[in-house]
Amino acid sequence: MKSLECFTRRFLNIILWLLCLIPLPPNTQSRWLFISLVLRLCWISYFVYLLKVAIGFSSMAVESVGNVVGTALFLGNTVMGLFLLLESVLKQRTHSQLEDLRFQSELQLQRLGMFGKRRQAVYLLPLIGVQFTCDLIRFFINNEEMVSPVFIISLPLMWLFRFRYVQLVQHVMDLNQRSLQLRRSLLSLASGNDLWQPYGVHECRQLQTLRSTYERIFECYEMFSDCYGWGMLGLHLLSSFQFVTNAYWTLMGLYYAQDVRGMIFNGATGIDFGTPIATLFWHGDSGSENGRQIGCLISKLVKPQGSKRYNDLVSEFSLQTLHQRFVVTAKDFFSLNLHLLSSMFAAVVTYLVILIQFMFAERSSRPSAG
Repeated sequence: MKSLECFTRRFLNIILWLLCLIPLPPNTQSRWLFISLVLRLCWISYFVYLLKVAIGFSSMAVESVGNVVGTALFLGNTVMGLFLLLESVLKQRTHSQLEDLRFQSELQLQRLGMFGKRRQAVYLLPLIGVQFTCDLIRFFINNEEMVSPVFIISLPLMWLFRFRYVQLVQHVMDLNQRSLQLRRSLLSLASGNDLWQPYGVHECRQLQTLRSTYERIFECYEMFSDCYGWGMLGLHLLSSFQFVTNAYWTLMGLYYAQDVRGMIFNGATGIDFGTPIATLFWHGDSGSENGRQIGCLISKLVKPQGSKRYNDLVSEFSLQTLHQRFVVTAKDFFSLNLHLLSSMFAAVVTYLVILIQFMFAERSSRPSAG
């Protein structure tokens, strides 16, 4: 299992570097810096080519609503790819600060006796596998009958988005592992706590270490949201729009039962975009749940027979967990949690049901009009 984890991390590091989703190397590494700049120029040339294609399709987009939506999605995805490339350069300093905070929090956890990293391959590899399978299905369908004229040329862009999601999930899982280790350390301290015994010097020091570790992990969550927030916001909006439109086109295919291949193509595309959204929100909610459980455990550390200094420290820690929550946000527009995801899914289902009812009503009114 360790070899699989090691392979997964190295594989993702290489892919993320080739996709230019990590910051530029320092100036001291001149050779790698030059190669990274050349890669970014290649990606910029690719995006310029996609923009030209999108402009060429814009003249034909007025023929139908589907063409307008497809062209708008294609153009929006291209602009989003350029933005992600720019974000990896502009957020270089923030990324360095995030890495420093992660290193500090890891040292704090080691002081508490917490070592090791969570298994990530069991989550990341299936996510990549699902997306690869959906692309294979779409490739064979599009090869037999052209459903999307830009499917092949936009594949590198789509994988850029997918590995950005994988990168985000990987970071959130790493932060969640730190919060989980902190919760276990706090649980160990609370389980051995005797309410009617005065506190020991060791308990007081351990509590102070827990507080400082909690603060470092909270700063990691904050810095992560600052480093990737705008990209998460744009990706979420585009992916949600892509999911809704492909779900609608899939239902249209079921309704008319004429283009089965197009229906499968659009269904695979919806799964392709919906899966990473759900995975990221699920892991974001796990971090928030760890923070809530940490806040509940602190009350078990109170010692009625302890000194005022110790109990005040417990109270301050409790207030700290109330004001400093482990939440991943997209620039404070929304936080990643299952409640928001379920609300979005309910809204999408509601809108699709309304559209279906409208189609049925329109179709039933046609014979009477004749």
